[in-house]
Amino acid sequence: MDKERFEKAIALNQTLETFKKHKEAVISSNMQYGGSLIFHYNDHKQDVNLIGELYGDKDFFSKYLENLDAKISEIEKEFSEL
Repeated sequence: MDKERFEKAIALNQTLETFKKHKEAVISSNMQYGGSLIFHYNDHKQDVNLIGELYGDKDFFSKYLENLDAKISEIEKEFSEL
């Protein structure tokens, strides 16, 4: 394996570990069992709260986990192709 591929493999592995740890943290937060999500944007002058109906707060958790799983699979595939 040449040096560039080796360095890319290391970077992909680090990214993969970051995403896996994040997934574990999200699942262990018990977010799926209740509570509420609050998203806001801070432009250093004011906070702007986003409306839950518009970002799909009802199924946000399941969609977030689906996207997270897809990203992990994508990185694993790219890693295995090296």
